[in-house]
Amino acid sequence: MAELFESQHSVSASQAYKSTYSSLQGSSTSIAQSVSCPIEVSFTDEHQTQLAYFLRLLKQANQENRWIMFIGHDALLDKKLLTSAGINLNKVLVLHKTKGKSLSSLMERALKSGNCSAVITTGNIEAFQTAAIRQAAHNGKSLAFVINKEQAKQCITFH
Repeated sequence: MAELFESQHSVSASQAYKSTYSSLQGSSTSIAQSVSCPIEVSFTDEHQTQLAYFLRLLKQANQENRWIMFIGHDALLDKKLLTSAGINLNKVLVLHKTKGKSLSSLMERALKSGNCSAVITTGNIEAFQTAAIRQAAHNGKSLAFVINKEQAKQCITFH
């Protein structure tokens, strides 16, 4: 399954979920081992299903004994939304942007550490479609999510 995403720069949350879920049921392979490219998440009225797939992927990542990290306040979802999706808030970390560090470099470091099953930030997906982030996600066996910031503002308020 990993070969499917090797040539792609990014995928949507629905593509990642649909392409990996059925093949991974009953398998010890995690979605993070199959998808090492950044996963774009858009929350527009036309893409509300992306939110559902994103939350399902986060729930699966939450089952691992690792953190789910949100980089920056803009990336953080409402606590009620996370808990209703079955995500244990005790495994959620929020990293506020450190001065002088880009979101992509912070994401790369968090992915590379291997301490997070998923790392979520906001921005333009193109800024995160780097070989370094792909390699960090692969090595850390972590999922990298990029929330489309402009579209997110239109639909859902994050707290």
